[in-house]
Amino acid sequence: MPLTYNHFPMRAFEVSVNGEKLCLAGIGGDGVLTTIVNWAGRQGEGSFFLEVGGLISQTKEHVHWISQKPLSVGDNIQVKIIETDATDNPIKKYRLDPTS
Repeated sequence: MPLTYNHFPMRAFEVSVNGEKLCLAGIGGDGVLTTIVNWAGRQGEGSFFLEVGGLISQTKEHVHWISQKPLSVGDNIQVKIIETDATDNPIKKYRLDPTS
């Protein structure tokens, strides 16, 4: 079942790489939503990767739709900001402090 938020449209990120839609990520009105393109390297060698995730403030849950997807030089990353009633389910959801 898709993730919904209080029956009102939420702002979301529709993320694509090279024209292929990877996810529709959204967390509702209270929280943080991020799409990050990373490069990590040492002495000129390294790798690019993509992450899409966030934090749902009400439940203190961290969520991930994409985790360290490898990227290459020349890849085209598109993030479209939309309003929607539902998003894709995250692939991972957790609390840092499971007692909270």
